[in-house]
Amino acid sequence: MWKGLAVEGGGTKTTAVVFQGLEILGLGLSGSSNFVEVGERRAEIALRKAIQRALEMANLSLKDVERASFALAGIGDSPNFTLMGERMVRRIFSGAVIVNDGVVACKLAHLNQDGGALVAGTGNVAYIQKRGELKKLAGWGWFFGDEGSASYIGKRGIAMATRALDGLIDSQLPKEVEKFFKAPIRVVIERFTRRPNKRKIASFARVVDRLAEQGDPGAKIVMSEAIEYINSVLTRMRREVDRVAGTGGVFKSKMVRRAFPDLRVYEGYQTVIGSMVLLLENVREEDRDELLNQLETIRKRF
Repeated sequence: MWKGLAVEGGGTKTTAVVFQGLEILGLGLSGSSNFVEVGERRAEIALRKAIQRALEMANLSLKDVERASFALAGIGDSPNFTLMGERMVRRIFSGAVIVNDGVVACKLAHLNQDGGALVAGTGNVAYIQKRGELKKLAGWGWFFGDEGSASYIGKRGIAMATRALDGLIDSQLPKEVEKFFKAPIRVVIERFTRRPNKRKIASFARVVDRLAEQGDPGAKIVMSEAIEYINSVLTRMRREVDRVAGTGGVFKSKMVRRAFPDLRVYEGYQTVIGSMVLLLENVREEDRDELLNQLETIRKRF
């Protein structure tokens, strides 16, 4: 039976699995492969690193792989970004299936059934799958969109810190910004104005979430905005499909989980199973759950 390669790459991490049928043979992890943010060269290095690690665990080479699927943040965001991502992937595996990472989140959650999935990680994107067709929502990038994502929460947290310094609100955010980024807040703002870094700003979201849990007024405003946006997307998807799911680091927030207690949520790295679903035929829910169990067992070795 043929051997396959499934890859999922987002703004924070890249996950690759080598598999045969419903058996995962190898797993590889690396950093961000969001070529829109880190550039084509660095993204390709991250992809190759994750793939090589998965192949080494499986005692295989890339020549042994017959089919591959790559699900990457940035694909479908614009014609230029899509061409850039496709060009990068073709250098690694010429015949690969290439989709946006939100597509495989939908495939993970619903296989080939109708449903919707919202990815709220470093950035955000959502997909509705209905009668075999996919419709994209959100995914407008962090300058104009990405509400509800970690980059949005981090960016808004820094903005709220400036409000606190101006005496408009009461918040510990100014002190926390300087502590986290190890620089005076004006230096932090200048640095990110001159050289925006989506991943670093997104990493501050954990601090904003912690402060909100502690009752900080400024942080609570930010997290409430994020939750409101997430709810609006989920509500929008439910107008077309009955089943919706979420994935990504933002759903680790206790405030977010309390806001959506009945929402099925997957870990971000688990969406690589959705990338496998693109290549496999007739995957059942019990098959999907078994693949998730295999992934968790292998991941514990890292």
